[in-house]
Order: sequence, then structure tokens, then C-alpha cells
Amino acid sequence: MSSITAQVTARGRIVIPAEIRRKMDIHCGDQVILSYHDGELHIATRKQRLQQAKAIVKAYAGEISLAEQLAAERRAEAND
Repeated sequence: MSSITAQVTARGRIVIPAEIRRKMDIHCGDQVILSYHDGELHIATRKQRLQQAKAIVKAYAGEISLAEQLAAERRAEAND
């Protein structure tokens, strides 16, 4: 599936087709994130954005746990 046509209502609403909702794991009441880039509207779930953010952090931090690193720094400061 590369694209599906949806109609915009008079109030500016768009229904996300069921097939896309299933693929994106979107359920009634879920919030989605809309972003506009280069003339295109992009829709993402909070879970997808969190996974993207984690991937970015992992790319810079590697396999190091930032939480463990912070805890170690705090322990070292407390011992000084």
C-alpha cells in the first residue's frame, strides 16, 4: 500500500482508514503527532516517535545506559 485517498470534511477532519490504523497500531482515543515537511503531512504515533528518539540517543551513546551513567556520576559526587 503506497497511498490511500481520504476526504477532508468541512470542519477539516480526516478519517484515517482502518487498514492504516491497524498497521500503525492506532486505537480509539490515541493521540497522533502531525508534522508538516516540504509540503507533506506526516502522521506518527507517540510510540513511533519515542522509538525514533531512542534510536537517536543510542546512535550517540552506544550501548551505554545513560541512566546507569548518571547514577554512577551521582554516586561519585556523593563520595567526594
